[in-house]
Amino acid sequence: MLTGLPSAVVWADEKPAAGSPQAAEPSPAEQPSDESGKAEGKPAADEKAAKDADSKSQEKKNDEAKPEDKAADPAKDKPKAEDDKKKPAKPKEMKKKPADEKPKEEPVAAKSVFPDKALEEAVRQEVFAKRYNDEPITADDVAKISRVVGVGKQIKDLSGLEHCHALMLIDLQDNQIADLKPIADLKRLQSVTLSGNRIKDLTPLSELTAMQLLDVSRNEVSDLKPLEKMSNLRTLYVAENNIETLQPIAELSKIWSLDASGNELKAVDPVANLKWLTSLDLRNNAISDVSPISQLPDIKTLLLENNQIKDLTPLVNAVQQDSNGENRFAPYLRLYLGGNPIPDDQKQKWVETLKSCGVRIN
Repeated sequence: MLTGLPSAVVWADEKPAAGSPQAAEPSPAEQPSDESGKAEGKPAADEKAAKDADSKSQEKKNDEAKPEDKAADPAKDKPKAEDDKKKPAKPKEMKKKPADEKPKEEPVAAKSVFPDKALEEAVRQEVFAKRYNDEPITADDVAKISRVVGVGKQIKDLSGLEHCHALMLIDLQDNQIADLKPIADLKRLQSVTLSGNRIKDLTPLSELTAMQLLDVSRNEVSDLKPLEKMSNLRTLYVAENNIETLQPIAELSKIWSLDASGNELKAVDPVANLKWLTSLDLRNNAISDVSPISQLPDIKTLLLENNQIKDLTPLVNAVQQDSNGENRFAPYLRLYLGGNPIPDDQKQKWVETLKSCGVRIN
């Protein structure tokens, strides 16, 4: 018989009844040691940690499932710009112009400054940038050109040349020009050839004092007064006009070549002042007195055909004097006398004398 044991034995699987001493306070024999308590509590802690891990794992899966759900609906993830592309574009609303608004004016196309197309074509040859096209020629295009040449082009109107401020030479012979006003202010002009036109009035040329060569032959000019200021003039051709006197050019002492043939001249007194003359053409006039001509110290070519000359004495005396002195012109003079009413008996004598001094007679 065992002694010292409690009267009642409680099995491990049985729970003590409520209110019993065993339930209230375990006996020392039943209290587990620290090691045994730790051993029994560890599975519980592991179980709790496992639950916590499962809970976190489930939450992570839920979190990972969310973007998948979003990806499952691509329509929601498309950028707004793609949706906008699908939408049809709204038609642009046309702004209504006020009733009183004026339409915008289109820029005016450039126009040529030359109304005469034949003249424009002649000028175009001097405008390098437009020489080979049909673009209108403007005032800027011609401001610096120095010459215009258009012979026999049926040019009638010189309008537009007033823009050629640097112009020094004009050669427009054999055209139909009558009005010279467009070139009146071209102060640099030095050479102007307008023979074979319809010019009557030379007044527009009156201020062109730089002029050195002027040819207005074969026109309808009757008055040379507009030329009296041309002190630099060297060559003057006024043949085949209606000129009756050379008085306006009497002071133009620098002229060395003068052609006044085919006019209505009866006297040539003014030429006596033109001491620089080397060539003088007075054919086909009504001249009878050669005294003024005999005073020209440097004359080399003298054309006197078809006039009313009867007496050559003044000219013969001048030749003899030069031949016996300075020999400035006699040995070089070419003389044309045909078609004059010189008496035959005197003619032979004068001709022999002139030839003896070196004059060549035609």
